[in-house]
Amino acid sequence: MGLIALCAIAAAVAFVGSMPIAGPVAVLTLARAAVGRFGDALRIGLGAAVAEGIYAGVAFWGFATFLARWRLVTPISRAASGILLITLGVRFVFWRPAKAETREDHRAGTALLGFSISALNPTLLVTWSAIVAFLYSRGLDQSSPVLAVPFGLSAGAGVAMWFLCLVSLLRSFRRRLPQAAFRWAIRTAGLALIVLGIVAAVKFVRWMTHPGARAEVNGARSGQANIHGTDRGRTNRTILAG
Repeated sequence: MGLIALCAIAAAVAFVGSMPIAGPVAVLTLARAAVGRFGDALRIGLGAAVAEGIYAGVAFWGFATFLARWRLVTPISRAASGILLITLGVRFVFWRPAKAETREDHRAGTALLGFSISALNPTLLVTWSAIVAFLYSRGLDQSSPVLAVPFGLSAGAGVAMWFLCLVSLLRSFRRRLPQAAFRWAIRTAGLALIVLGIVAAVKFVRWMTHPGARAEVNGARSGQANIHGTDRGRTNRTILAG
């Protein structure tokens, strides 16, 4: 698989994966666009694109060893995403447009908001690690870690392209849709965020209360220690034999 094909796949997966409106960044974008703050809406999406591009690049760089060595990434990411999704969901369930909300926030501030929301959602790292592992299972040759840079840039570009399209559509149809449609769409999406957050939290609690899951993590660590110890023993024997 060539570099161009790899980057095209990363961009396409990121574009399609950003479409669900139940995502926290998408709901934030919709809420800003609903009151005519399209610049803020776009900058939130672009900030999120940067964070997701970084996660995609990190996943490509270390997919073969990162999740295997750090089994705690998955349960911790579930706990963090559960807190994040429930908090944002409660906020959007009671969302209503402000009467005098016409000015736009500081440009860097809104971009940083989108970046922070995605950066605080480590399930993106798990998701992109699974995507990269799938690519390797489908014939992707062992590649240089340097390719993580264009892979991450392409993923970020795919996310950015989707939010550019979304904001353009919202700008075109905002005046044709009643304000109540936006309000109930945002509140429904907020309810979906709460449900997703509860599901993530339940999975984390099950992991905490299930002895076998924690034993698996400890076993993985012990296995790694044994492997490293065996490697060091082989190295020492080689030195002595030489």
